[in-house]
Amino acid sequence: MGSSLDQTITEKYSKLPHLELNPTAKQTILLIHGATGTGNSWDLVTPHLPGYHLLAPDLPGHGIAKHHHFSIAEAADALHALILNRAHNGVAYVVGFSLGAHVAMHLVSHYPNIANCVLVSGFQVFATTAFSAYLPYAVWLEQRLEYPIPRSWIRWAMDGIDMPRTDLKMCTVEYYRQVFAATDEAEKWPKPWPARTLVIAAGKGGLIPSNDRPQDAKKLAGIGREANTATRAVMHPDMRHPWIWQAPKLFAETTKLWFEREAVPAGFVSLE
Repeated sequence: MGSSLDQTITEKYSKLPHLELNPTAKQTILLIHGATGTGNSWDLVTPHLPGYHLLAPDLPGHGIAKHHHFSIAEAADALHALILNRAHNGVAYVVGFSLGAHVAMHLVSHYPNIANCVLVSGFQVFATTAFSAYLPYAVWLEQRLEYPIPRSWIRWAMDGIDMPRTDLKMCTVEYYRQVFAATDEAEKWPKPWPARTLVIAAGKGGLIPSNDRPQDAKKLAGIGREANTATRAVMHPDMRHPWIWQAPKLFAETTKLWFEREAVPAGFVSLE
């Protein structure tokens, strides 16, 4: 009979729907989507990673798993179970985008044995203020005001990025309460983790403020270098926060170069 720990891991894994591609490839990459997304958020990136076994789950609270409660800790626990059950040898390269970057950092800092290399993009930390309690309502309203705007207008303002529409049925006020749940300031930053990590900040803003916070990328990489001096922070001046849709081939190329050669493509600027 299996241990209670084995049973807990199996239960968490069974609750996490996921896409799986290239199962015969030797090395597994776990792709962790952002807020309001699903495993399908990676559909433009995955065709450029044919040499890797890919796992692209729906986080709790998202997609097929939208009826499950979301928290960064719960999502990381479920991904830990997924890696142990589906990744080759129980180890994966970990890629996290936006909210998924926060989940990725919690995952690799609390379960360091399941990740041997990491790439995160769009990791940002905002201070808790008196207005933070109203943020779920503000974002809920903003998305409903934005929804009717012609997609051609949004593509024009976002350099042609064809972003998928938000599932308004999934994105309730309660959903945003869970996503923006207040945590202790210290918990917003992970403890040092051993996996070699590339932290990326998108640098392009403009009419729509879609750039990331390079100071957060630099701070995160600094924490990572306490355990692995190869960890780096970089910024791309032409990429916007949702660049998995803006330049999916470049995102895949960056992933491969970092994992295979500890390098990045031309165009990135060091934040060190």
